[in-house]
Amino acid sequence: MKTKSLYTQLLAIGIFLLFSLFSAPVFAQGQGEDRRPTEHNLVVKMIDNEWRVVLRDDESRSTVIAKRGDRIRWTVEDSDASFQFEDQNLFGDNTRTVRAGNPLVLAVGDGARVGSYTYAVFIHEDLTFARGDSPPRIFVDRM
Repeated sequence: MKTKSLYTQLLAIGIFLLFSLFSAPVFAQGQGEDRRPTEHNLVVKMIDNEWRVVLRDDESRSTVIAKRGDRIRWTVEDSDASFQFEDQNLFGDNTRTVRAGNPLVLAVGDGARVGSYTYAVFIHEDLTFARGDSPPRIFVDRM
């Protein structure tokens, strides 16, 4: 009698583990939880005698479309710079300062609402603001 009860318990545990292994990944993928964060790379640099915020791989654009948890990396060439963000929910703070040549890497916060966020980059060397898509933007998309 004990052996039959033990086999029944082991069978129940095995079925439970088997179900857990195969059902959890499907659920996570369906909910978008298995998505890995993306890193978006921007450069702040002088283009045609004007400070610009541009994508590292496409100098004609500066708008980033990101999801919560994605990282955004800015590298400022040849000057220290200060960043000012309109909503502290985007990165957890409104202002950041970075030294010339050093990256500023920020993750889009879980509290960021879906929508468009503008920000400003003040260039210390020339006491001016960098231009992006007038102004530069980050669009937070749904998960």
